[in-house]
Amino acid sequence: MPILFALLLAAVVAVLLMGVVQLREQHRETLRATVLQAQVDLLKAAAGDPDLARAAAGPQLTGSEPGEARRHLFFEAQLTAWELRWRIGALSQQQLRAHATALLAGEEGRRYWERTRTDRAGLAGDDPKLRTFTKVFDAAWQTLKPADAR
Repeated sequence: MPILFALLLAAVVAVLLMGVVQLREQHRETLRATVLQAQVDLLKAAAGDPDLARAAAGPQLTGSEPGEARRHLFFEAQLTAWELRWRIGALSQQQLRAHATALLAGEEGRRYWERTRTDRAGLAGDDPKLRTFTKVFDAAWQTLKPADAR
């Protein structure tokens, strides 16, 4: 009887621990989604103001024309939206590849990725979903960049 009680207690503890782990992961995903939404809101604000657009686009675009900074922000907002959809499972890897190919088919899209790919890879860290997201875009970029740049 004591062995049965110990096994039952161990099972209850295991179930409780699994619940805590799941709750923690849900909380993390909720926070990530909130941060991504805040980023989109900031990008929207910057898109309407040339000075904010240049500041938000980062040091690589300092001194650039306002239109280039706004296009950079548009690409950033688009990738952020796709990343959010990817995280919640609303975008398949095939769809993600299609978006990457479409974005990077144009010269401006490729320039955007060249400016941001290193930072995005660094931000992916040990997050497998974000690493996959970044690898899909990087693979499309490698495939689509001009032959003389490979």
